[in-house]
Amino acid sequence: MDSFSMVAATGVYHFKINHSETKDMDIGEKITSPNFRVGQHDWAINCYPQGNKKDLNGKYVSVFLRLQRKFVDVRSTFEFALLDNDGNVSPTTLRETSHTFTSHKASWGFPGFFERTKLEKTYVKDCFFVFSVKVTIKDESCTGASASWNTHSMCFRHECIQKFQEETKGTDVTFDVHGKNFVAHRLILAAHSPVFEAAFFGSMAESNMDCKIMITEIMPSVFKAMLDFMYNGMLSVNEKLVDCEESISSTSFLQHLFAAADRYAVKNLQAACKYELVQSISLDTVLSILQLAENHNCSDLKNKCLRFVVHKDNFVSLVLSERYINLMQNYPSLLVELKELAEKQDLV
Repeated sequence: MDSFSMVAATGVYHFKINHSETKDMDIGEKITSPNFRVGQHDWAINCYPQGNKKDLNGKYVSVFLRLQRKFVDVRSTFEFALLDNDGNVSPTTLRETSHTFTSHKASWGFPGFFERTKLEKTYVKDCFFVFSVKVTIKDESCTGASASWNTHSMCFRHECIQKFQEETKGTDVTFDVHGKNFVAHRLILAAHSPVFEAAFFGSMAESNMDCKIMITEIMPSVFKAMLDFMYNGMLSVNEKLVDCEESISSTSFLQHLFAAADRYAVKNLQAACKYELVQSISLDTVLSILQLAENHNCSDLKNKCLRFVVHKDNFVSLVLSERYINLMQNYPSLLVELKELAEKQDLV
């Protein structure tokens, strides 16, 4: 039996969920987080707001950790908790377990993690509650020669691409973004963006392989986040904000990043931003997200915002605000759509 072993790794991920969107969900219906990486594996959180089994009678929120990969065994310890209103892990909700993730047992967690009524009373803030998961990998192995090679190949590729970015080996293009320089590899950028592909390798591309490109429409921190995503496939807004000179909220940062992804047609990044923006919809953010969705022709994100606006708990607060009035004056088509939705729900 061949195997490929790796050293232990630890990672923490926060999964933010819009509580208002869970109220009408059925038992067994789940919300899945974006993938996040710990060690050399992608993981995801499956949350069942009304519980995953009918015999729980909707009393408990269920939560599970899932390994997003086949043909590999990973022995790990992980702990789930809820974040309190100050953003800290709540000790009273902390639950820990160990499990060996396999192709047949790729998901493990807590069916009766926490009572839903207690969660609503204590851990919902600004319409959201947040799960924290800490994953510690004890060891990981692949069974079978082909599986071992598959794991080794994927890990090797991921590490090498990040290494080339960090060490700037073989870079052949430089971007000047408001005075800050970023170096990159044309092939990697072209693989993710048809816009970059046309610029670097299209019929009008420069023959000189060593050039400098000026970028004026994107903030440096946003451009860096887009480059990082194209190299490692991961979106981590909080980490990007630490290095961000511009003083903006995480939601605003996501909106800028979504716009940049749309401009350069980086579809995977746009989808990742869209998911995070949906999770961040609140009374304070919905109108700006709605405007973004309209400007970038993102119908599913727009529909999420419209449904939030016409919800009976939000409608009056929003329509009386100056931000709402200004938005409707500038986007009359949105006003028509909102009126149609509101009439269906007898709000007007």
